Amino acid sequence: VFLDVALRQSLKIDPKKEKFSVKITGGPDGDVAGNLMKILIRDYKDTAKIVAVADGFGVAEDPNGLDHGEIMRLFEAGSPINAFNKDRLSSEGCMFDASTDEGASRRDTMVFRVKSDVFVPGGGRPGTIHKDNWMNFMDANDVPTSPLIVEGANLFNTHEAREGLRSKGVSIVKDSSANKFAVNGISNLIDGIRNTFRKGR
Repeated sequence: VFLDVALRQSLKIDPKKEKFSVKITGGPDGDVAGNLMKILIRDYKDTAKIVAVADGFGVAEDPNGLDHGEIMRLFEAGSPINAFNKDRLSSEGCMFDASTDEGASRRDTMVFRVKSDVFVPGGGRPGTIHKDNWMNFMDANDVPTSPLIVEGANLFNTHEAREGLRSKGVSIVKDSSANKFAVNGISNLIDGIRNTFRKGR
């Protein structure tokens, strides 16, 4: 819900009608990331393009979008991203196992390198993006690699990183909102998200 409303409010994208790209930390076997992928494929199958997924075991990237059927196979099997069948990648896609130096490096830098409309940390170590590396989220032209972050994982970005990213125009839905809430009605939830964007938080 937060991702849907944030796309509409911050990026002016109607996710039900317009294509949008997502990069995700956390694997298909993860509680947050796996269920996010399942919902994206179920509810936004014609518009959601998952361009990169990184977890503890590896990383898969494809600017044309990772194959939905293969992601669901991994989700249902409870398998991490390094089990992704490379035959299901486009000619521009790649998959690396984190057991190799190159694979670990590609996994660790994915959140900074890969461009997408939105970044959803759905797993990963606390403080992964911090005061000393948040600038790596900018490309060579000083433009954020993702203009929207919806924090599904706790504490992935430090306070200093959040402030730095916001100074560069990144809209952020904090973990305290995105993954810790109880509401009495969906209308109250949506109103709350809209107010967050109006206040520029």
